[in-house]
Amino acid sequence: MRIAVDAMGGDYAPDAIVAGALLAARDLKGEILLVGRREAVEPLLRAAGPGRGAPPGAIQVVDASEVIAMDEPGPQAVRRKKDSSLVVAAELVPPARRKRSSRPATRAP
Repeated sequence: MRIAVDAMGGDYAPDAIVAGALLAARDLKGEILLVGRREAVEPLLRAAGPGRGAPPGAIQVVDASEVIAMDEPGPQAVRRKKDSSLVVAAELVPPARRKRSSRPATRAP
């Protein structure tokens, strides 16, 4: 199984997303693709250190240079920001294999 995750989505991203992926990877038999700004995601994975993180190869980082902000209109942002973490994550899973798409909720101010 392959799971593509928008690592930049949510109030506490990417920290909380990476932490969740590390926990999930311990039990998941498959691959987790963390999609987001590589310079923000990779240090968090390295900080987990050996033994506290995922099995080798269980998590891959896919670089995406853009992020869709909470206050941006969704459809327009998706069309305009083709290299956003949300769009890239969705495109990593072939349409025939997509069963569900989810993004962490963002708290309203």
